[in-house]
Amino acid sequence: MVRVSYDNGPALALWWLDGYLDLDDAQEAAARPLLREWFAWHRATQLPQYARWLATWRERAAGEVNADEVCRWSAQTREALWTATERALPAGAQLLPTLKPAQLDHLAAEMADKLADERRKRAQPSAEDRRAAALERAIDSAEELYGTITDAQQRLLADAVARSPMDAVRWLDDRERRQRRFIDDLRRARVLADEATRLAALRAAAQALSQPADADTAALQARWQAHGCEVSARLHATTTPAQRQHLRERLSAWAEDVAALVSRAAP
Repeated sequence: MVRVSYDNGPALALWWLDGYLDLDDAQEAAARPLLREWFAWHRATQLPQYARWLATWRERAAGEVNADEVCRWSAQTREALWTATERALPAGAQLLPTLKPAQLDHLAAEMADKLADERRKRAQPSAEDRRAAALERAIDSAEELYGTITDAQQRLLADAVARSPMDAVRWLDDRERRQRRFIDDLRRARVLADEATRLAALRAAAQALSQPADADTAALQARWQAHGCEVSARLHATTTPAQRQHLRERLSAWAEDVAALVSRAAP
């Protein structure tokens, strides 16, 4: 599934963009070669790095890991996401002037719908319901990596959720502010005549969207991420040889997918 999806990435990405922006035929035609170029760059330059990371993680999975290592791997993932985003910005700056105000309205509505869905999943009215939902997500994530986890490991996760500094309502409110600011930034950047200035404005908008809107929320996010790294390391320390082997097999499968994609040319 991973290989098929990636090989059809330009078409799937165009479908995704159309869902957010309701592109017209001319915009789709302009976007297709830009998406093909981005995926060719990503396959040639980024996937080999992902393969090296997966190989490292697979080897480390057999032994002990600490919170600092987990945080470092998480930071690598976030940096890779920004690298991929930044590479797409020149194409975005090229297409942005063709968007109509109604298309940016459509984008704002789609982003608001996605945020409302996240609120239903993460910001239930009662704290007890929020903790229960967070615990269910934590268990699902753990079992994706390690297979079935024990009752003791579930209790470890329950304790971690109870102690988490995460405030879902505050985090989602911050995301809503960032999304509104992003749409406003796009409206201003769309009418800039100079492409270099437009690209700089789009880069600033993307950076602002990806970061907390204020220092207090940024500090909260940092504490939440550090807590997550600690919990991941603590959970790994409790895992059995069979669970660690399950993790190694999962990482191996992902590494094989990435290696296969790197080794063959784009369709």
